[in-house]
Amino acid sequence: MKKYLFLTLTITSLFLFTCNSDNDNAEDSFNVKNLLTDVSNQQILPAINLFVSASTTLEQSIENYVNDTSEANLEIARQQWKTTAIAYEKTYVHHIGIARDQFIHTSIYNWPTVEGAIEFFISDNDTIDADFIATISAQAKSLAALEYLLFAEDTTTINSGFVASQKRRDYLRLSSAYLTSRAERLQEIWAASGDAYASLFVNNDDSGIQGSFNLYYNGMHNALDVTKTTKVGKPAGLENSQVILPELTQAYYSYTSKTLVQASIESVESAYFNPNGIGVDDYVFAITNTTDLNDAIATKIAEVYTALDAINIPLSEAVEQEHNLVEDLHTKLEDLRILFAVDVRSTLSIVITTTDTDGD
Repeated sequence: MKKYLFLTLTITSLFLFTCNSDNDNAEDSFNVKNLLTDVSNQQILPAINLFVSASTTLEQSIENYVNDTSEANLEIARQQWKTTAIAYEKTYVHHIGIARDQFIHTSIYNWPTVEGAIEFFISDNDTIDADFIATISAQAKSLAALEYLLFAEDTTTINSGFVASQKRRDYLRLSSAYLTSRAERLQEIWAASGDAYASLFVNNDDSGIQGSFNLYYNGMHNALDVTKTTKVGKPAGLENSQVILPELTQAYYSYTSKTLVQASIESVESAYFNPNGIGVDDYVFAITNTTDLNDAIATKIAEVYTALDAINIPLSEAVEQEHNLVEDLHTKLEDLRILFAVDVRSTLSIVITTTDTDGD
């Protein structure tokens, strides 16, 4: 009897050793550098270039508007703001490495903005010029500030305010120029002609928390955590407080909050599956030799989209009027985040570092 028991234990041990060895071999044989090359060329750089293009177009549309303050030109600028905000959202997952160290993301979009400070700056200063704009907080001159200036009231009232105030027009124009400069700085960090971080990213051989793949994965997890916690949970009173605060929703004045949540999840989906080349899903499959985990990710992403589609009014209104639907969206986002934070993280031996919601 002992002989048979010994034989059984031996066979079981050999089986487990073989399985672990197969997983180790699969992980070792997968070319992470090829994955990093593909996501750099097909995801990161195109998204950043698109954002720079959108920011430049926004700056030009605002320049056109301040030179001809018609409601038609104002509406063009407002629509371009939305396009630019969406383009930025598609880059957020890629604010890693040098860009994150330099807090480029907070200088581009940090909400809610400081409306009182903006109005004080415009009314209290004799001149609004580039030197003055350089001295104020990014929160008072970035995407969030531009949204406030363009959308805080109806089109006619906003236009009348700009027509009546040269300083207000200058503040709008110079804030837009600042945004373009930050977008171009992000592009410069990654570009071969700048800091060449794309090359450093691909050729980084560090296998620890500063390894490029670990940074890339943390970018995805950070985007999910911020979306779940800051964009949905806090305004809806679902994160550490039951107080509902609609004004904390992203893009509060333009009613673009739900669209930006959608864009955030789309960026994570593209970063994970990379439809044009090697993606994180390929790495997971190489280790597990099954599509189960990738299928689970795809299913949870689809559930988030369904929860978003169920909300038919602006998110800032839904946190009060359709709270149950927002709560369902929050739950679906958390389910997706947990898959990234536990299942995929464990499979890929990732270390989750701090996120932009830590300490809040």
